[in-house]
Amino acid sequence: MGCSYHTGRFPDMSTNKPFSPLHGGNLIAASEQYDIPLSDWIDLSTGINPEPYPIPSLDTSVYQQLPYELPEFLQASAAYYGSTDFVAVSGTQAAIQVLPGVLPELPILIPEIGYQEHAKHWSKAGTTITRYPSQNPAQTIRFIDQQLLENTSQHLLIINPNNPTGVLFEQNQLIGWAETLGKGAYLIVDEAFMDLTPEYSLLALGGFQQPLPANVIVLRSFGKFFGLAGIRLGYIFAQPDLLAQFVNVLGLWQVNGPAQHIAIAALTDLGWQHNNQRQLQRNAEFTRNLFSPLFQKVPHQLLAESLLFTSYLVELEQAVAISRSFAESGVLLRVIDHSDSKAIVRVGVLSQNYNAASSRIEALVAAF
Repeated sequence: MGCSYHTGRFPDMSTNKPFSPLHGGNLIAASEQYDIPLSDWIDLSTGINPEPYPIPSLDTSVYQQLPYELPEFLQASAAYYGSTDFVAVSGTQAAIQVLPGVLPELPILIPEIGYQEHAKHWSKAGTTITRYPSQNPAQTIRFIDQQLLENTSQHLLIINPNNPTGVLFEQNQLIGWAETLGKGAYLIVDEAFMDLTPEYSLLALGGFQQPLPANVIVLRSFGKFFGLAGIRLGYIFAQPDLLAQFVNVLGLWQVNGPAQHIAIAALTDLGWQHNNQRQLQRNAEFTRNLFSPLFQKVPHQLLAESLLFTSYLVELEQAVAISRSFAESGVLLRVIDHSDSKAIVRVGVLSQNYNAASSRIEALVAAF
């Protein structure tokens, strides 16, 4: 299938000009490309909660002091995620970029479709990459099992649940793969979208009772569920000796002071978390209903129905036409390369409280 999750160039059959899909959330580039003011855009190109945690009022000292990790921040993070064995970083992107330099130089198995930055940085490090099918769980399991039967001396990256295909693996399956890996080989599990299905997280296996296996690394993202991607906060969970290597590479002050104080409030606000999960369910259903008439017109395969995004597999020409049509009216969707003939249209979540935005989308859907 030759898939990769990237911003490649697609042919636009309607104009005979190449079409360049924009990365999720890149409203500045979208504004320049389509000559639409930044404030006029509706961004459905990310998997970020459209109703973010309300930022608390912060004392000016928060901005003045060097951002050493606060005990309250460490405690709140440990309580929310269920483990004290972590390093907080400036978004999981920071961890993804340094992983190849910290782990042993071995080949790696990476999903054909998934967050592109993983493959990008392993490739930059000169690592041999084998891509496995990531659209069907049974097919994925068969492929990985066969690869590990042939060679256990390779790292394995799992995006759980996968963005954008939604594939989700049970804990036992992941631990089984970790136990199969040879000496020096690591299982890396990117749980960026795990907040809404925490029972599947590897961090839930033992909680505070037992550490992760020595060859397992878990990445978590704060910004998606809490809707605050801009504060840049993520976590690396692993055994302490490996975490020390990450700290040595990443250096001091990974997480700024305001981000720590916001996280303390958000991670300990159980009422907001519970209520927002229910609100996300309503918003996700509302958004899918908005787009349902569009995909009744367009032949598609429903790949994923997450509370933070829905992914549709369509003909490449249709994906380009949908993306361009919506972008020309200031609605940014995400187009993801799938194959020579197909692409994925990923639609984020719109708050049902945004009446003007929903009316604009209804009109675009009707006109397509």
